[in-house]
Parts: sequence; C-alpha cells; structure tokens
Amino acid sequence: MNELQRAEYLSVLGIASYVPRFVLPLAPEPRQAELPPAEPDTAADQPLQQANNPLPQSAGQIVDVPVIQKRDTVAAEISALTSSTKVQAPAKPAISTAVAAPSQQVKPFVLNCWRLGETLLAVDSHEPGAALPLDALFGNIVRALNWHELPRQQERLHWPMAENRFGPAADASEARDTFSSWLEASCSRYPVQSIWLMGREAQEFCTPQPLESDINHWGSARILPMPSLSQLLQQPLRKRELWQLLRKAYPAETRAQ
Repeated sequence: MNELQRAEYLSVLGIASYVPRFVLPLAPEPRQAELPPAEPDTAADQPLQQANNPLPQSAGQIVDVPVIQKRDTVAAEISALTSSTKVQAPAKPAISTAVAAPSQQVKPFVLNCWRLGETLLAVDSHEPGAALPLDALFGNIVRALNWHELPRQQERLHWPMAENRFGPAADASEARDTFSSWLEASCSRYPVQSIWLMGREAQEFCTPQPLESDINHWGSARILPMPSLSQLLQQPLRKRELWQLLRKAYPAETRAQ
C-alpha cells in the first residue's frame, strides 16, 4: 500500500493522521509506505514545446492586419457567441450523506430475574431504589402455581451497565441489543418452558421477538407479558388480570384454586 492509498483509507475512517508510537507484540516490523510513482507533467511541457515551434505561415498575414480592425472583429465574434449561447457551470455531483437515526435515551432501571429449574424464567423491571416487597409477592405467585419447591436462582441486572459521565448517554437500541442477547444466550444454555416479561422495560428490551398476544410462542418456550411486581403492589386491582392470564396459560396448575 502506497502513501496515497493509506491517506485515503484514513480519511474514510475519519482519522486525520495516524502514526504508531510503538510496535505491538507479534506485529510485523514497520516499513516505510511506498510513494506513488511520479506522473510526467505534460501540461507544463506543452507551452515550452509551443515556444520552440516556429510560427505558422499565416502569422505574417495576421501581423499585417491593422490592430484596430482585428480588435473590432474579435469583439464582434465574442458578442455573437455570448448572445446565442449561455455558458453554464458543470453541475456538482450530489453527495449522499447517511442520516443517523435519532437516539432515544433510556432512564436507569433494574431487572430482577428468577429462574425456577427448567420451568420458568421471570424478568421483572422496576425503578432503582424502590423499597417494595417484590420477592414476597413473586413467592406468593409461585406458590399459587405450586412451583415453590422448584430450585430457584436469582440474578439482578442494572441499566446502564456502567456509569460513564464523560460519554454519551446509552440509548434504547443499546439496551435492546444487550438484554435481548442476554435472554437468548441464557435460554440457549439453560432452556425453560415459560418466560415471564414483567413490566415495560422487560417487554421492550428483553423480548427476542415482537409480542403480539398475551401468550407468544418462541421455539419450545412461551413468552407471557405481564404487569411488573411494582405495578401489582401499587395497583392491586391488576392482580385479577394477572390471575386470569395464569389460568389461561396454566390450566392444570391453577385448576384447584
């Protein structure tokens, strides 16, 4: 790669100049970039060649014409050309610039995740610092389905993952990529039969596919969008809505209730 190609690559990447300060381990030895071959400047040599060439035979006749008559003739020709044709500057090619999608900033939130063996993965979203008995309410829901004796694992995820005061705020696309990838990897390693996405953030950022109904099928698992535990505690009437959904999704577990 010569120096001109290297400069073009750097300009496309948005880097004004780049010079390595040291050689990385196992990196090849640095070498001077090849310069492009010099091109002959034919345009600069053309006036010299014309100066060495003798005048044409009609040059003597042009000299004999009176200066005033020649000037009037040239002015008339220029006037005729300008009046008949209009000289237009060549149109500049349109440069297409990529328009970045508007970023949607996301407020900090917390995801409480419970795994009950191979039966359930529940993801509940709530605001950080909310002092509510979320674990007790989730335990009551699990007990109503007779799943309280299953092995339980709990995990807590925070957004943003790391606080960066000097960088740009994390947007919705980053949160969606992060948590949807986490859920897919978690279910691929430890498959479950049901996935509960409880709350707006869990349903918006964790779902691997659009939620089109109250019971969605994703491979061998079922995805159920539900109100968050915080909403159930703050709006107790929504517990009836949740119980109707559980009876529809798990008729055998809720038959005796």
